[in-house]
Amino acid sequence: MTIDQAALGRAVKAVAAAAHADDAAALYRAVMPPAGTDTPPDEAATWFGTLLIHLALTAAATSELEPGCPREAVSEWIGQELGPPPTPALLRAADPDRIDHVEAVSAAADHSRYHEYAVDLIRLGLAEPDEAPDERGVDAHCAVTNDKDARITVMAMLGRLAAAPGGRG
Repeated sequence: MTIDQAALGRAVKAVAAAAHADDAAALYRAVMPPAGTDTPPDEAATWFGTLLIHLALTAAATSELEPGCPREAVSEWIGQELGPPPTPALLRAADPDRIDHVEAVSAAADHSRYHEYAVDLIRLGLAEPDEAPDERGVDAHCAVTNDKDARITVMAMLGRLAAAPGGRG
């Protein structure tokens, strides 16, 4: 499958705009391959994987972090930009009738895992030109591409970290 670079660029901008607007419906539309639901599964996987990398590269370029910086610096930047991670108590308090303690703990753990995936993906974009890709970034790419929940959440995180529509990136 050959990825249409113009469509990919539009998708990156659409994901960033939807993420900044906190518009879940627009986000789901933005990540869809150009052929939509008619896209064969192997081509859809290629599209999602490529879009994920482009979002990570855009977020890395937006970060103004130095190439080769430590994971901790990337993680700190993400925390500054997206705010503190949700705690089980905050998640449960949002809807106590619907969210029990187990679900809240699981959701907080998922968020922490997605944050780490975003760190590892952004670090791929901050690698020195002669540096081999960090295996954690490769593993994060595989994990996110193959998990629908992780994919949409990490893409939304990367979209929020990417430049605001009309800004850098």
